[in-house]
Amino acid sequence: MIQYSFDFADIDALREYYRSELNADENADRIFFPESIADGYLSYYKISPEVFLLINNYVANTDIEYERKAIKEKDLILHFRKYAVSHDTNNGFLKSDYINDYTPGNMRCIDAQQGEKVFIPKGATVKSTMIVLKRSYTEAYLNQNKDIAQKVASYIKYSHEHINKLYFNYKQTKLFDQIVDPDLNRVEHQLYYISRGIRLLETFWRDVLLWDAGQNPFGIDSSQVNHIYKVTNFLDKNLKEAFVGVDKLASMAYMSRTNFFTIFKEIHNKTPLEYFNSKRLEKAFNLIFTNRMSVRDVMDELNYSNSSKFRKAFFNKFNMYPEIKE
Repeated sequence: MIQYSFDFADIDALREYYRSELNADENADRIFFPESIADGYLSYYKISPEVFLLINNYVANTDIEYERKAIKEKDLILHFRKYAVSHDTNNGFLKSDYINDYTPGNMRCIDAQQGEKVFIPKGATVKSTMIVLKRSYTEAYLNQNKDIAQKVASYIKYSHEHINKLYFNYKQTKLFDQIVDPDLNRVEHQLYYISRGIRLLETFWRDVLLWDAGQNPFGIDSSQVNHIYKVTNFLDKNLKEAFVGVDKLASMAYMSRTNFFTIFKEIHNKTPLEYFNSKRLEKAFNLIFTNRMSVRDVMDELNYSNSSKFRKAFFNKFNMYPEIKE
């Protein structure tokens, strides 16, 4: 097992620590792991002298344990990630274990004065974004607004106790994906990541302003969200069949029709039928332009019965008709 110990008291020192441990010759913002430890990298970006963006994107090739030491300053750590982590709080100390199950992602707000141990088993995928807010960034604002200060304190407490209820909304998911899985065909530089980090930070402050522990915006159990993804996988695997209907999908998710519909749209920004139709058209596009299948064969393959409706839907999505021009 590889073990690392660090804190967030000095982000620049933390960057140099990882560079010396992982890739001493690397002088860019992105620090790659040695192959014996992991495939992937860590990245560090300074949004301002008081706000930092850290990115983890790797697959562990060995067991890794991190210990984040508590610091004296009451800095805040916003942690966004999309792979499942089990949590246990013991005597005020957080313990987190990565597992391989995919989730729609969750976010927690951590008081840096509280330490943490994180265990990452060999083979686990780690994709996460951390935004570190130094005390000097938050203190002046919170001291002027006691209501916001109380909401932040309540938000942190709830985040520690109910991590499985703080799931990504659609906007956060899109921003997160752009940060940890950028389009490498585009010219990317640090402003690309910083701008998206700022927008992700904005979603945190929006959530804090909405925060009410009695009626909070995160009151959805993680098991419900996981059921939504199981239904999503079912739809993805059954694009050749007719849409089964919202009632049956809700039953598969063990949820009421209304609750299922609401959560599905929150996660995917589409209704179940819109999602199914969109994925079916994407499948049709690949069959026509990659597999070189005829339009008629694709329609038969994906259960399209009306040629004019199929062509219109295809054009509306891709701004082109489904014909291959030789």
